[in-house]
Order: sequence, then structure tokens, then C-alpha cells
Amino acid sequence: MRYLLNRVLVFVEYHTVYVSGKVFGISNIVRYLRNPNPLITIKILRAFGAKVGDKTTIKRTLLIDNTYEDQNSAGDFSYLNIGNNCYIGDCTYFDLSNEVIIEDNVVISGEVSFITHADCNRSLFLSQKFPRKCEPIIVKNGAWVGFGAKILSGVTISSNSVIGANSVLLESTDEKSVYSGHPAKKIKIIDN
Repeated sequence: MRYLLNRVLVFVEYHTVYVSGKVFGISNIVRYLRNPNPLITIKILRAFGAKVGDKTTIKRTLLIDNTYEDQNSAGDFSYLNIGNNCYIGDCTYFDLSNEVIIEDNVVISGEVSFITHADCNRSLFLSQKFPRKCEPIIVKNGAWVGFGAKILSGVTISSNSVIGANSVLLESTDEKSVYSGHPAKKIKIIDN
């Protein structure tokens, strides 16, 4: 009986959130995902354009930015692509000004940030020196990104690579390697 009641409540919550997103817009879904019911998070993401594979777990809170406010925004979650058998930790931040592609069997620890764009457009001087950058981020099969890491625009994390906790990754990585630091540098090759 309790199982059936829980299923009904999840069904009602999903449809309430879904309808509110359709009626009031994607911003309503972005707010909901800051404190979601983990049982419906993936279904909501898929309903609004994200691709999320089978056996993927999203721990809880997602912080999603620039789905509708940036000049490159898609107006939905279609720039988010998460593969099969992935783990996305609590309070992961996704800047969806461009694509974030996470392939299969990837572990994203908590409080990781994916920052697909940089723009200092409020300063005429700085914007001339540092023009807007907006590029996808790709995390290849089997990678592990440590707690609190920051992954910047245009970076590809190669397969079976490790990014250390609280690292700032500015450049793409080599396969089967460990990167750590501010900025992150290769510190080890992972042997077979």
C-alpha cells in the first residue's frame, strides 16, 4: 500500500512540475531542480530537452544557468547530454550557454562546475582584451571529476582520466592521466 501511495505521489509531483514548466517557462524548472525530488529529476530533464542515459544517478540539487538568458541559450535543456551509468553529485553546476556532453560511465563528484562561456562584456576595455568565449565541454567515457572541480569552456576530459578535487581545468587532458591544481596540470599517468 505504501509503495503504491509513493508511486502516485511521484506521478502527481512530476505532472505538476511538468505543467508548471510548460505554462510558466523553463525558469520554473530551473528553480525546481535546486531542491528536486530525485525520483523525477531525470524525467523532468528529459521532458525539457536533455538527454540522460540509462542507469544514471543524479544525487539531488542541480544548479543550471543560462538556459534562457544568454545569447547562445537554447531555451531548454537540450545542451545537456549525460550518458549511461553516470553519477552526478549534489550541487553540480551546469552553464548551458553551450553543450555539456558527459559520455558513459562517468563520475562527477559534488559541487563540480561546468562553465561553457566567459564574457566580460560590461567592461569595454576588458572585452576587447578578452573576447567572449563560448564552447562545449566534453567528458569522455570512464572519467572521474573530483569534488569542487571547475571545468572551463572548450575543455575535453579524455577517457579514464581523473581531475583532482578543487582543481581548475583550463585545457583538455590526455587519456588515463591524473590532473590536479590551480590551474590543473598532469601529475600522474595511470598504468594499465
